[in-house]
Amino acid sequence: MQSESDTGPDSEPQSVVDNSEAPADETPCIGRAERLSGVYRHLVETGFDSVQATEPAISVVVVTFQTSRNAFDSVLTAIEAQTDDAFELVVVNNGVDWDIESRLHDLDCGTAYVELIRNCGVTIARNLGAELALSDLLLFLDDDAVPEENFVAAHRCAHDDSDVVAVRGRIFPQSKTFYNRLQRWYDLGDRTLPYLLNIEGNTSIDREAYRSVSGFDEKLGGRAGHEGIDLTYRLIRTGYDRDQIVYCPDAVIYHDYATSLSGYIRKRIVSRRYRKRLTNRRPELFEFARTYSPPDDVTRNKSPLDHLVHLALDGVIRLGCRAVEVRDTIRSQFLNG
Repeated sequence: MQSESDTGPDSEPQSVVDNSEAPADETPCIGRAERLSGVYRHLVETGFDSVQATEPAISVVVVTFQTSRNAFDSVLTAIEAQTDDAFELVVVNNGVDWDIESRLHDLDCGTAYVELIRNCGVTIARNLGAELALSDLLLFLDDDAVPEENFVAAHRCAHDDSDVVAVRGRIFPQSKTFYNRLQRWYDLGDRTLPYLLNIEGNTSIDREAYRSVSGFDEKLGGRAGHEGIDLTYRLIRTGYDRDQIVYCPDAVIYHDYATSLSGYIRKRIVSRRYRKRLTNRRPELFEFARTYSPPDDVTRNKSPLDHLVHLALDGVIRLGCRAVEVRDTIRSQFLNG
């Protein structure tokens, strides 16, 4: 789980690269990381680049944090099995406790790897990975999401339409749990349609469009949450059309939202807290999000029992959020004496 940090309402996000905040050049960078500017370069502890014969058509960016060896090995095995091999893999190590670098050296695909000096949060790490990428098309993949073999091909194919600037893929659960079944936004059916980028770990975007809004908003803080919705909002406000940001049913990953009650409640509490943070920052954001809705055949699949249990869990989560707020208030009062 990425660390959290507090943010509040303020001005629009600054550029993801800010040279004015960079300290003196003390941290040695390796390979591609040498061309990073601003504070990004000084977040890199070490890294490597593998040699590539041709320029990649798409850069797959993965941020790791507390990722188990077995889980990430499944991701890498699926990456190696892609039907479209015109890609590079960019891995930003935001904190794992095993030798991920040696495993990456064994890959056949072109790979860029950096290890950060500390856990910098997923938004900063994704933006740093995007700066390292060589291609004009960025594809973000979660570190515990296993892509289908045509995952890269599907994203590239969706971008063959010159009007498309960003693509949100589809999620199938890895295991059959009630908590996975509640995630109605994971699978929006078999039709391509305009939609929010609300699956950040299965999203591709044109590099120029990404840079036009300075990437993911780093002021959202550590673990973030809903940052894809925020990215969609800023793209459209910049001038891109709703029809240029689409859901692609063929771009599939396998991923579990939660496999236990405690895991589900913990994720939902974090999600609610960041939703509140985003609402304070951009009050109009979730009104904008409500202008999108899943297809009718997706929403109709929710059974009365699922609906009832979902309401009960929602009550538990509201109580959990309130308990966290009380804890934070007490902690703040104690620290401030």
